Amino acid sequence: MSDVANIWLVDGDNALKRRVRIEVIGKSFALYEQQWRSEAYFFGDLVYLGKQGESHVFGLDDGIKARPKWKLGFRGDIPAELTAMLPKVKKPAISNIGMLIIAFLCLAIVYFAAR
Repeated sequence: MSDVANIWLVDGDNALKRRVRIEVIGKSFALYEQQWRSEAYFFGDLVYLGKQGESHVFGLDDGIKARPKWKLGFRGDIPAELTAMLPKVKKPAISNIGMLIIAFLCLAIVYFAAR
């Protein structure tokens, strides 16, 4: 279904980035590699973790304790067939420039308060 070159997985065990294939099974999905297949996961259990480089990164909800900690990334655009099933991609509330301005303001307050 999805282009293997654009989908990657970092699992919680060995922290290696592997290229995987995703297969949709109703409201769930499974990840495939050459000699490996994951268990089925529900799209509703995924949360958007942010953007990492050129990739949109998703992970399992932290409230699910018995699940592995991994990151599933989509380099570039998310495939059209998965967009409706994945959680909505959120823009950050404050950009990097905004964070830089806030940091300089805090430094200025501390500097002038110490005088």
